[in-house]
Amino acid sequence: MTAHTAIGLFGGTFDPVHFGHLRAASEAKEKLGLGDFRLLPVGRPAHRNQTHASAEHRLAMLRLAVAEHPDITVDNREVRRSGVSYMVDTLAEIRGEAGTDRAILLILGQDAAHGLCSWYRWQELFDYAHLVVMTRPDSPASFSTQLESFVTTRRCNTMADLWRSPAGLLLNLEVTQLAISSTAIRQQVAQNRSPRFLLPDRILGYIGFHQLYPKADK
Repeated sequence: MTAHTAIGLFGGTFDPVHFGHLRAASEAKEKLGLGDFRLLPVGRPAHRNQTHASAEHRLAMLRLAVAEHPDITVDNREVRRSGVSYMVDTLAEIRGEAGTDRAILLILGQDAAHGLCSWYRWQELFDYAHLVVMTRPDSPASFSTQLESFVTTRRCNTMADLWRSPAGLLLNLEVTQLAISSTAIRQQVAQNRSPRFLLPDRILGYIGFHQLYPKADK
C-alpha cells in the first residue's frame, strides 16, 4: 500500500469555498503525497438547520475553484444523496467502492476534530478510514477526555504508519491555515463590502451573478 493509491477526503460546507480551504487542502495533499484527493461538499449537514447557499450552488462554486487544478477533484455524492449527510455513511460507501485494501484518509480541521464526539456513530469512522487532523504549528489539537481516551491507541507519528493499514489510525498534520472564514465573507457580501483576495475571483463573480448571501440571510 502506498500514498499514491490512497484516497484523501477533505469535507466541508464550503459556503462559500475560499483560499483558506484551498490552501489547506493543497498543502495536505502535497504533504501526504496523495494521488486521489477529493473535496467533499456536504449535502444537508447534520449539525445545522441549513446552509446559506444551496447544495447546488456550493457544489458549482467548488468545481469552479478547482477547474484549473486537475489533481484535486470534487466528489458530489453527499449533494446527490437525499436526507441528512452523515460522514459514516459516506465513508462506508467509498470503502465499498475502494475495496478492503486501499487506505482512505478523512482530513479534518482542528475545530471539526474537537467536535467529533457529536458526530453520528463517530467511533465507526475509524472502521472505514484513517483520520488526519490538520493542526496549526502554534495550536496543537487538544481533544476532550472521551475522544482522547478513544484515540490513544490509534495515534501514529509518521505518514508511513498510515500505509500499513487501510483504516483505524489518527495522525496530526501541521499545515498553514489562513485566517479566512466563510462567515466573514458572507457578512461582507451582505454589507456590500468586497471580500476580494479572500476567495478566487471566479467565485466572487459567481456569488454576485447569483446574488448569494443577501442582507436578509443571517
